[in-house]
Amino acid sequence: TPDIYHDKNVLSCYTYRLFTSPHQLTVSFHRSKDQLRMESTDSGSLPSSPINPSFNPGVEFKKQTVNVQVKQSTVFHGDPEDTYRVRSNPKGWVLLINNEQFESETFSTRLGSEVDERNLEALFIQLGFKVLVRRNLKKDEMRRELNSFSDLDDHLASDMAVVCICSHGLDNGKIITSDCKEIDVREDIMRKFNNEECKNLKGKPKMFIFQACRGSEKDFGIIENYIEPMRSLKATGVDAIQFKKVPTWEDMLIVYSTIPGYVAIRNHFTGAWFVQSFCKVLMEKSHNTDVRRMLDGVAWELREFQGEEGHVESCTYESLNFYKQLFFNPGLSE
Repeated sequence: TPDIYHDKNVLSCYTYRLFTSPHQLTVSFHRSKDQLRMESTDSGSLPSSPINPSFNPGVEFKKQTVNVQVKQSTVFHGDPEDTYRVRSNPKGWVLLINNEQFESETFSTRLGSEVDERNLEALFIQLGFKVLVRRNLKKDEMRRELNSFSDLDDHLASDMAVVCICSHGLDNGKIITSDCKEIDVREDIMRKFNNEECKNLKGKPKMFIFQACRGSEKDFGIIENYIEPMRSLKATGVDAIQFKKVPTWEDMLIVYSTIPGYVAIRNHFTGAWFVQSFCKVLMEKSHNTDVRRMLDGVAWELREFQGEEGHVESCTYESLNFYKQLFFNPGLSE
């Protein structure tokens, strides 16, 4: 069977290594835009097939995961007064939902998403988490899994939780389920983990990661002069306060693979650009760096990618009363 190797730095050149007895032949060729497609968006707006059916159907394309090797901490980082405590073993639980297959042709198969799944699972295991992987969930199934994860008794003995969803997405905060229905990021997902709905995670950091489009617009960037390769106000009142209330929505960090209105790009063989960047930065920096500083680094790493059509991608994150620093301190627990 022929082997194909893709040089990610040369977008239009592929090398075939043909193993035939008694000789081995290596052939390089340049493909046209219509012959091969290596990328799709997570809005389902680009064709899912990377190979034109009339073009060399005997070629086997190899998937390539990130070689995840998380650096281990030697000391706990952060001022205890200003840092979330993440020292339990396991540090917490991760719910990883990967919707790859969809019942309607409106939403294409998310080629490369299995690579994202393996990358993220390996990353969080090495960071010290237990990971629950669920695939191709319909709307009712997805809601049940989120409810079950929110009610998990093990959260009580853990210091944080992560919900990661990889799927097609639309604008206005909608995620597509495998039966091509919509669920709402805020109401159907995040609400399940606020202080009212999830008592076992009250006061603990909760991280949400969404690898999905948030619209259909593409960012083609701008031309930059070449220099070098880049890699609350305090309320007062007259009446005495008889009891203290805290916000319902607290300690939440929400990470999006792209900015509102734009697509997220996924390579069919190496996975989503954002997931690659996320895993690379966290495995190299988690041993001594606060999570928000790392997310800034993910944005910088993502800046290096440029697609077949010249488009680029920008990730973003937001916090809901995420009061403190967060260090994962991989390899350490108490």
